[in-house]
Amino acid sequence: MAKVKCPHCGFENEEGIQFCDQCSTELTGAATVEKEQMPAAETGAPVSAEEAPLVVKPTEAVKAKLMVKRTGQVGHEFAIDQESMNVGRWDADSGAFPEVDLSDDDPGGHISRRHARIFVKEGEYFIEDIGSKNGTFVNKGPRLTPGSPQKLQNGDEIVIGRTFFTFTVG
Repeated sequence: MAKVKCPHCGFENEEGIQFCDQCSTELTGAATVEKEQMPAAETGAPVSAEEAPLVVKPTEAVKAKLMVKRTGQVGHEFAIDQESMNVGRWDADSGAFPEVDLSDDDPGGHISRRHARIFVKEGEYFIEDIGSKNGTFVNKGPRLTPGSPQKLQNGDEIVIGRTFFTFTVG
């Protein structure tokens, strides 16, 4: 039976579900996990699907990056190498473990723990504010409306909280 492993928390969701039942992360493009029957080491008898080890089928890696331009550690780069990555500040107490952890690049605490999400859909990159306090901006445009993805292009300037980034592809 195939399951979809959440790239954020690792929870194994039933195939066909769009958002993780554990943490609500979007599962589009997440790795499929299958339980296989394998012979038992001692007896050679088949092992039940529940006892079998997990086999993770990797997704195609995406190649983009965010680079700090101003306010944080200038030149600090973050690889965007998954199909969906949460952006914010790490905080164990609130359960915030973003793939792009900006804790060290936010001296004033203006970036929310769960600030934004960068994802790939049909080969194009998007950024989406996920309800941040201080907003997400692209190319000095208006503040992004939470839940409304904005398409990204190579060289775009992104402001997350008060930290400036350059988004590059390739």
